[in-house]
Amino acid sequence: MKRNILIGGIVLGVIAIMVAVALYFPNTLPTDSDFGAVYNAGVAFVHRVPIYDVPAVTAVAAENAGVPVDKFFLAPFPYPPWYSLSTFYLGWFPIRSAATLWFELNLAMTFLSIWFLTDGWSGRLRLISFPLGLFFLPVIGAMSIGQNVFPVLLGGAMLIYSLKKENVALTTLGMVLITFKPHIGALMAFAVLIYLIVRHDSFGRGTLRSLLITGIITSIISFIADPKWYIRYPKMLLGITSVNYGAGSDATLCVKCASLPVWASRWFLDGSLTTAALVAFVVLITLSIVFFLVRSSLLKQPALLLNVGLIVTLLISPYLFNYDFIVLLIPFAVLLSSKSGLIEKIIVILCYLAPTFSILLYDRAGNISLLIVTIILAVLIFLRAKSQVDVPALAAYNTSN
Repeated sequence: MKRNILIGGIVLGVIAIMVAVALYFPNTLPTDSDFGAVYNAGVAFVHRVPIYDVPAVTAVAAENAGVPVDKFFLAPFPYPPWYSLSTFYLGWFPIRSAATLWFELNLAMTFLSIWFLTDGWSGRLRLISFPLGLFFLPVIGAMSIGQNVFPVLLGGAMLIYSLKKENVALTTLGMVLITFKPHIGALMAFAVLIYLIVRHDSFGRGTLRSLLITGIITSIISFIADPKWYIRYPKMLLGITSVNYGAGSDATLCVKCASLPVWASRWFLDGSLTTAALVAFVVLITLSIVFFLVRSSLLKQPALLLNVGLIVTLLISPYLFNYDFIVLLIPFAVLLSSKSGLIEKIIVILCYLAPTFSILLYDRAGNISLLIVTIILAVLIFLRAKSQVDVPALAAYNTSN
């Protein structure tokens, strides 16, 4: 009891400090980029405006910003409604204070992710890993513009930890977090569902029940954010896709995207969205065949199976930016576990360092290093799974408990 009171007091103290810093320390964080979508959804929520009613949100956000509606640009909120229920309080703050608070929360989520990912590491290595996690340049970039991928990073890290510990509550929470950015977390969620179904034990069944109940609850409470979210949200997503990629099959591809299908279509083929989709399909089929060869091993090791879903996503999704690759911290940590060999560790460390130097030297052109690193990690995951094909069911994972 005393321990819980102490932890609660520490959490409240940290929150108070974060709010004080947000309110009273000036900052130069950008507020007109990715963060704006989350902030304006919060403003709409606290003013009781449906978050996907774009004209109504534009009106209330423009009034809050003190800008005429006809001169106000609204970045639509492209995330599921339950995401806004975890960030609505940002709308209570002035935008610059909210940006600072969001930066602090993203920093906290990064450190918490590293804490989950390094469970079982030696104390010294674990301590070093916290500042080193920030050295991966996409992390700093995502944090500086207020990007919204950090909950997915935290959810994935939480799943690595909770599946090992067979913790139903944390597994459920992790699954909810990775849905905050569905085009990043969907395949990870699918991989975890497969693992839970295949287990055929009390943990698997209990977690599936918990996920079903949680899914129903999140769908119901989403009506608080927008009573017509089930209609407006899909419609808005289709509109965003049209803006980003154009309406026609030969439309110009996302210029700033850092994805394999887009790069391949632009460099080697006709540069169309149709071709990028074809490239993504071919890559998906290829990866599916490759990882199918080691399916028995993957189903025994949920950490590797989850990372397969993550790696496949990063190699087939056309709509990715370099900040989305912060989720590579998850396979970096898994592959640096104690059972990896020296050569594998060296390769992973080089993969960790290369994108930072590449992007610093070549700016956006250096994003290609993220794709190269992702492909190398895919090979390492395949080799790790292949080397343990004959390990008895669940043994490879449960021995670390």
